[in-house]
Amino acid sequence: MKDSSISKFFEKSRQERLEIIKNFADLSDEEITLLENPNGGISFEKADKMVENAVGTFSLPLGIATNFKINGKDYVIPMVIEEPSVIAAASKGAKVA
Repeated sequence: MKDSSISKFFEKSRQERLEIIKNFADLSDEEITLLENPNGGISFEKADKMVENAVGTFSLPLGIATNFKINGKDYVIPMVIEEPSVIAAASKGAKVA
């Protein structure tokens, strides 16, 4: 059984985090490559087909909240946010819940 209580996840390197998430979520190498994308987002051409009046794109950090057990099943929760304390607070809240 998978356990989303990943000890000291915040102290691990990016590569260590990606490896943990890859194993936890059974991600493919292709999916990991998407997460490693140095451009951090989609091309304008894709964005232009997705929304009306597109003028550009922008990137935000993608982080992982840990410690979530929902209906007896463990999850890691991806979060896109620019506020540094939100993911830590969510992980801590899930741990004490």
